Amino acid sequence: MNTVGEKIKEILKKTGRTQVDICESTGIKPAAMSKYLSGEKMPRTEILMKIAGALNVSLYTLLGKDNSDASTFEICKSALLARSGNQLTEEEKKELIRLIIGD
Repeated sequence: MNTVGEKIKEILKKTGRTQVDICESTGIKPAAMSKYLSGEKMPRTEILMKIAGALNVSLYTLLGKDNSDASTFEICKSALLARSGNQLTEEEKKELIRLIIGD
């Protein structure tokens, strides 16, 4: 199974973009991006969303899931599990709930 970092690297390679490009377009510090790419640290959901936007892919794609059956709930659930739910801040949990219920 590909990690999020491996998936990001794969997409960067396919698109001919660099880590620096993504850092500049998202405002993510290069040291943090390096940790995400190496798998040393899992990006928070809001960071995953920024990276997905910069790469022009869905959050589901970054999580290595098939887009055909993607639902907001499944995307949020996958992001939560990938991040290990107990590490989410209260604000991140509220954001996921808003995404799920469409508020």
